[in-house]
Amino acid sequence: MATSGIPVTKSGHPAESVRPTGDAGPADASRSTRPTNPKLVLLLVCVAQFVLLIDDTIVNVALPTIGDDLEFTENSLSWVTNAYFLTFGGFLLIGGGLADLLGRRRLFAGSLVMFVAASAVCGIAPNSGTLIAARAAQGIAGALLSPAALAILLATFREPKERARALGTWAALTGLGAATGLLLGGALVEWSNWRWIFLINLPIGALALIALPKIIGADDRSAVRRVPDFVGAALGTAAVLSLVYTVVETPNHPWSSGRTLLGLLVAALLALGFALRQRYAAEPLLPRALLRMRHVVLADMLVLVAAGGLFAMFFFLTLYMQRIQGWEPMRTGLSFLPFSVGMGAGAAAATKLIAGRGPLVPVTVGPAVAAGGMWMMSRLDAHSSFTAHLLPALLITGLGLGVAFVAIINTATGGAGEGEGGVASAMVTTCQQIGAAIGIAVLVTVATNHTRDRMKSGVERGQATVDGFSRAFEIQAGLMLAAALLGIVVGLAAQRHRTKHPAA
Repeated sequence: MATSGIPVTKSGHPAESVRPTGDAGPADASRSTRPTNPKLVLLLVCVAQFVLLIDDTIVNVALPTIGDDLEFTENSLSWVTNAYFLTFGGFLLIGGGLADLLGRRRLFAGSLVMFVAASAVCGIAPNSGTLIAARAAQGIAGALLSPAALAILLATFREPKERARALGTWAALTGLGAATGLLLGGALVEWSNWRWIFLINLPIGALALIALPKIIGADDRSAVRRVPDFVGAALGTAAVLSLVYTVVETPNHPWSSGRTLLGLLVAALLALGFALRQRYAAEPLLPRALLRMRHVVLADMLVLVAAGGLFAMFFFLTLYMQRIQGWEPMRTGLSFLPFSVGMGAGAAAATKLIAGRGPLVPVTVGPAVAAGGMWMMSRLDAHSSFTAHLLPALLITGLGLGVAFVAIINTATGGAGEGEGGVASAMVTTCQQIGAAIGIAVLVTVATNHTRDRMKSGVERGQATVDGFSRAFEIQAGLMLAAALLGIVVGLAAQRHRTKHPAA
């Protein structure tokens, strides 16, 4: 992709596209000639992202054991997951700005050290308060690491077809990491100790840190760095924190309660302040050139909608498998493997579709296919078999989401100029985390209320719970259909952009 401020060849590709991140300047000519393998760069950043995604779900199957061991109350136990979710989503905007200011590799290394250290504290936590605080620190580290990793990928793979293939691998990790987290968590809890769901990050992180200077070139410190708008970052972060905190607390404080309404009002006012700041700041956190690209903004909205369905699916299916089917944690994790297979196949197919026809088909067809799989999940009951009912639903959903997410991420980050990759990637991940948090919170409320209503009408508790899950899956299918309709708009906008800017 030809980005602003980058010399291009006659073919329209960046002249330095063979170099990965941070090309060395004259003062460091020896470093600029050091060979770097883009495949190893992709492997390293994907390993880091994979660990972050695993930590989104790995604790789910371990929560009962953690609660008993550290004497959590029923209400406080949810914060083992919410603390990570809250800070990860809240600090991403700052993470994106720091990636562009401090340098991609520098922030990648620093945040990885922080993530490993927080994981160690989680693994040895003597009480509930320490574990929650360490999970919050994990989330902050993840919010810095994720945009740095994706910015490295975007800077390494600049030629459109190569970038599409790299993003295909990256997008496939969304489903694979979430499913693997459930599988790995179940295995560690069943065969070892819950503390290893955090301690396992230590050797992985250590190997990544050792490999980092050998694989990724040093940041170019001679280039002019755009200082991000930290006042705007503070307003944006506060708005996201307020919104996500309010939403995840809705099981304890209903949507109509004064506390929830006040939290939503505060979030809206902070968001308004952020928008005004971005409009008038000399160096806005979100580059105006990026926001003027309609396809980028629409793709971020599409991520927000689709993430609400995806992560809620994992939440409800885990409960269905363990509470309704009575499966052990290990079997629950293994049952998600078909989803990972489908997502990997979908990502591979999307890469070829984008290269040949652009993003319109995958961003439209992918969510529609996923909607069909989630509708199949809404038909599950207490006696459904894995082979006949759950297996095809998981495969179809994974296939559709794999097709969709490659094209969505490619479109959402495709307009990023040099020095803006961190911000573009942070916008995508912020929408993903916010969508996931809101989707789970809203659908939990819907499912709980529907279950309660069914029990009042005389339905026994087990069947009423299944009915609540079914209602949630129906809404998730609706979200995916809405995403498919929005995908038409996104795809057409991206095609118009490619027509006007054929080198992009």
